[in-house]
Amino acid sequence: MSQDYSEVLLSNINPEKPLPADLFVKIDGKFIKFREKGDPLTTERFDQFISKGVKNLYIASSLIMSFLEWVNESKEKQIEELIELAGEENRGFFAQEGEVRASVYETFLEQELTNEVVDKLQTSVKGFVSNISKNPITAKAIAALADKNSTIADHSISVANLAVYLALVCGHGHQFVLENIYMGSLFHDYGKAKIPVKELNNTDGRLYSQAIQDHPEKSAKMIQKTEGMPPQVINIVLQHHEQFNGHGYPAGLAGEDVYELAQIVSIANIFDNTLKENAKQPVAERVKRAIKVIEYDKGKNWNPKFFPRVTDALKKIEETIIERENQRL
Repeated sequence: MSQDYSEVLLSNINPEKPLPADLFVKIDGKFIKFREKGDPLTTERFDQFISKGVKNLYIASSLIMSFLEWVNESKEKQIEELIELAGEENRGFFAQEGEVRASVYETFLEQELTNEVVDKLQTSVKGFVSNISKNPITAKAIAALADKNSTIADHSISVANLAVYLALVCGHGHQFVLENIYMGSLFHDYGKAKIPVKELNNTDGRLYSQAIQDHPEKSAKMIQKTEGMPPQVINIVLQHHEQFNGHGYPAGLAGEDVYELAQIVSIANIFDNTLKENAKQPVAERVKRAIKVIEYDKGKNWNPKFFPRVTDALKKIEETIIERENQRL
């Protein structure tokens, strides 16, 4: 008896959680078992699917309802876990952030950007940022999200959340500015997301070095093709690796020639990358290390005018995490 299969959205699968059913891929019209029930998809495989524009996987049709229940329960559980860390007052933020996260995943999983896809994401971001403008992101909320970074899409969302938090600290409260910062953060590594995972994992290879150097321009060119993308967003994407001392790339801009909003996204990017690089350490230790990296590079990578406001804001995140850890002891 032949088995019927149903599509499941890749964006609905948490790559680190045990799967509730066997997972299949469709190759040349045939369904091939890819993962066993109880196994995780893994982050590496998820990013590989993103790079190839694979949007759907498959499960046995008889299990589709239980799978959808698992998806909803997983999302609800994640929000409750975040609220436990950051407090009930942040429920609305986490719920809406989850909706934006779903839109970002859908965007990254498209083989190419279209006006329709970008418009949908912009609408989602606009509503999210509107609420942030009225109820600014708290250090507690950012601290709760500090350990929720696995895929390249997750990294982009983490950078966006932190960049808006820092932008507010630095006095940028205008809706349009915050939208640009958020969108620029989401797309800052978009070109990298389309690079084969094998190249990104081979850090000693020539292709890796070239891909890293090229990704700001590649990302900017990709999003530039869509209508309605603000030039501010494109500048953020293009300049997020430029440095205040002129030693960045791709153009080697220096001083005030580096776009201010790109500098804020750059700080958020380095902070989040440092967290990921030290993933085996306790989260409080990772945040402490990330703050040290940011402090060390003030006046080098970044305009000194952002300091000490930026480091003070980051230290509030650290204090929240340490306080939380002490309460658990």
